[in-house]
Amino acid sequence: MIAPRTNLVVWAAAIILPLSILAGVVGGLRSICVLGIVVFVLASLVDLLLGLGKYRQLEFQMAPVNRVTAGRDFTLDLKLNGTGLRGGVIRLALDLPPTVKADQSNIFLRIEAGLLNLLIPFKGVAEHRGTYPINRLFFDWISPARCWVFREERPLKSELRVYPDLALEGRKIARFLDRGGFGVHRQRQIGRGREFEKLREYEPGDSFDSIHWKAAAKRHKPITKVFQVEKSQEVYIAIDSSRLSRRQVSSTSENGERQTPNAKRATSTILESFIAATLLAGATAERQGDLFGLITFSDKVDQMARARSGSLHFNHCRDLLINLQARLVAPDFEDIAATILNRLTKRSLLIFLTSLDDSVTGENFLLAARFLARRHLVMPIMLLPTDTQPLFSAPGVEHADQIYENIAGHLRWAKLQELRKQLLQAGVLFQLAPSQSFTLTVVSEYLATKRRQLL
Repeated sequence: MIAPRTNLVVWAAAIILPLSILAGVVGGLRSICVLGIVVFVLASLVDLLLGLGKYRQLEFQMAPVNRVTAGRDFTLDLKLNGTGLRGGVIRLALDLPPTVKADQSNIFLRIEAGLLNLLIPFKGVAEHRGTYPINRLFFDWISPARCWVFREERPLKSELRVYPDLALEGRKIARFLDRGGFGVHRQRQIGRGREFEKLREYEPGDSFDSIHWKAAAKRHKPITKVFQVEKSQEVYIAIDSSRLSRRQVSSTSENGERQTPNAKRATSTILESFIAATLLAGATAERQGDLFGLITFSDKVDQMARARSGSLHFNHCRDLLINLQARLVAPDFEDIAATILNRLTKRSLLIFLTSLDDSVTGENFLLAARFLARRHLVMPIMLLPTDTQPLFSAPGVEHADQIYENIAGHLRWAKLQELRKQLLQAGVLFQLAPSQSFTLTVVSEYLATKRRQLL
């Protein structure tokens, strides 16, 4: 695209207009005025030809995938190549999505005679997680006499993946992610374990039920079986992305104090809390030697990643969650339970991150959990709704409306406690967690089931 600059318009008004008026008023100067106008037009056309196609041979490249963290500054490197160029200045701009704020909308770059893999940094910050394509780049340059501007558009095949910020939640469970030294148990194990490890000679104090009688008869001396805590167990975290996950999370700090409305929150919805807890629980399962799997569901099972280990599998689960959004549908737990029972044949730990404060949703989950609990260990963990607590837990009452609010919160809390009893009778472990320690509760409950060897 070619467009005249303000300089050309000003010079045209300063030269052509007076000469045209002078040629009309003074007939003897008409030829001189026409000659002046022609010279100005030819000079502008020569300037146009000198700048035309000056930098069209420039080549721009960007990494196919750029991974950044929401709320943190990042830098995108644009690679520029070109040979046989004339010196000058170009202006660059990336076509970024609205949720990505760049530090500078335009970058001015001085071009030398030849460029080879020149890196141009674009700095910015992404507000929300998700996958955003970067398909276009715009650049322009000015003609030598600064009368014309030439604009070009180049396609780019790049993708910006914005992951949630797990720094705050990660600090809370840092002690679970630390491997420590060799031979050190970060979690105290209860019992002798259920997985056979090896045979050894009988030692004083070994119980008679641990003797391997066939091996003892073959070797003509007592042989004892040694057990260890089971490893490589399958742990699945199921994330509820239905309508109740769209609700806002109350803004509370780590000390439990309510923040101001203008304060920035790490998570804004229940679904964001579920995603952060899932990723950190998956990292913890990796450190514990277990296999981690992922299930996302709304009115049906939307995505399912079989339990595996390794960094590639963790990155795959993280990419599955990057574009997860809550849908305005109610969860169909019967269909979800049937799908899980059909696909998962090995006994596994199923941690459901869902909301059961709705009466119909709670009853449907109770019916489905009874079937799941026959084969798997089911543990629903729910984020405690705001102001849901026993009646006299609040510090005090400032006005009469708070009395009714506290009674309503107590009724919601009593309903959840009744649901907890019903689930416990079905062999399901139901947990309630406040928003400021939700991730810590998910990780600690997983480690508690592993320590007690419930699976």
